[in-house]
Amino acid sequence: MTAQKRISSLALLSADDRRTLKGLLAAVMCMQLITPFLQTGTAVILPAMGEHFQCSATSLGLVSTVYCMALAIFNLAMGRAGDKWGRHRVCLLSMVILAPTSVFIALAPDIESVIAMRFCQGMGTAAFSTSSLAMLMAITPADVKGRILGTTSTAVYVGLAAGPLLSGWINTLFGWTWFFHIIAAWSVLCFVIMALLVRREWYESREKPYDWTGLLLFAVSMILSVQGFVGPMDDAARPWCIGAGLVTALVFCIYEYRLTRTIPLLDLKVLIHNRIFILSNLASFTLYASLFSLTFFFSLYLQYVTGLDSAAAGTVVFIQPVTQILFTWPSGWLTDRVGAAPVTLVGNIMAVASLAIAIFMDASTSMWLITCILVLNGLGNALFVTPNTVMIMSSVDPAHLSQASGMVGTVRTGGMVVSMVVATLTLRIFMGEAVMSEQTAGQLIEAMQASFIIFTVISTFSLVCSVLRYRDLKKM
Repeated sequence: MTAQKRISSLALLSADDRRTLKGLLAAVMCMQLITPFLQTGTAVILPAMGEHFQCSATSLGLVSTVYCMALAIFNLAMGRAGDKWGRHRVCLLSMVILAPTSVFIALAPDIESVIAMRFCQGMGTAAFSTSSLAMLMAITPADVKGRILGTTSTAVYVGLAAGPLLSGWINTLFGWTWFFHIIAAWSVLCFVIMALLVRREWYESREKPYDWTGLLLFAVSMILSVQGFVGPMDDAARPWCIGAGLVTALVFCIYEYRLTRTIPLLDLKVLIHNRIFILSNLASFTLYASLFSLTFFFSLYLQYVTGLDSAAAGTVVFIQPVTQILFTWPSGWLTDRVGAAPVTLVGNIMAVASLAIAIFMDASTSMWLITCILVLNGLGNALFVTPNTVMIMSSVDPAHLSQASGMVGTVRTGGMVVSMVVATLTLRIFMGEAVMSEQTAGQLIEAMQASFIIFTVISTFSLVCSVLRYRDLKKM
């Protein structure tokens, strides 16, 4: 496709459509900065929060876990809410949730109140993530979707990279509460931008009842599963909790498949027969499950094996998100030029290669090889995420955009949880209850190597999905 054709597709939009697209893009980029800040930024200030509330490490862990759990629960739910009550309205509602809950966290009397508000923040984040992506895909011409998603994804990676740095400085200069005051103010700004620059509303199936039973079943399955994997509980009870979560998830799928009176939370009757949609989501889930823990392990390795201090280790690990920032927009541009499938396949290959090389890391691994692994990993992420999202969103009809958007967030969060579960289990197997120190560096390396072997196998399954999808598309 020529550059002239790509330009003309935007030029063919009406003046109102172009104005709406520009306003929506500005609002979404501002909103996309909030999500990574609430993840990576909050992680940095957890020690300060623990000192303030005099709480246990388990309680601090719940501050992050509950947020991720709420994201997993509400990604699908908010997508369907946007279909019924309006995607633009749900997007504005997300800022109405985030602003006051952020203030409440800053004023919270105890850690339990913080955890409750973090659940609400996860719900608010899910609301704008699913609704904004569905709105963008509904109005963006097909041949520029890669560049548009590449632009918004770049904002996410900027937030991921800058979140720890800025929250650390905010905590040092003003105290951890100011971090949440700033999030509240930013949420108000996003609300104003969305309200002023985007005046259009998007609906699907307004007349149908909302699937409250499906939401309840899905929420229960996610809560039980996440609690069983990473929540505070007796180890003997974990298999039972996980099993109950899986059974509830099966009941949810059966219920959704048989549902006829209302629009289901997840329309399995249609989506289960969409091979491109299924392969794309499987590829996404397995790649997130294999890549998410890499920087976690590298941070530990650089400090306890190579002897770097936290600042130097953070600088080295910073290479990975910077690479993603630099190459995410070009990956969107490549998607529009050559198609999403080949770009995703190349990203998959790079991601698998980075994990396979990491298997052979030991105490004598050179810094240049560590840098190469991080760069290769960042490139793999950058070349995979945007085109894969384009394929998921383009594989469904407009009536299912919100569900597709919800699945993008759900599989991403689920993959992250699986990745951390694997990392936690391998550390427990090889290190037991030993305190992390230079004396246990050998055990840490063994745990890393075992984890990267598992992650390489998982990422290979993602590569297989990408290859099958590429072959399917070539036959069409």
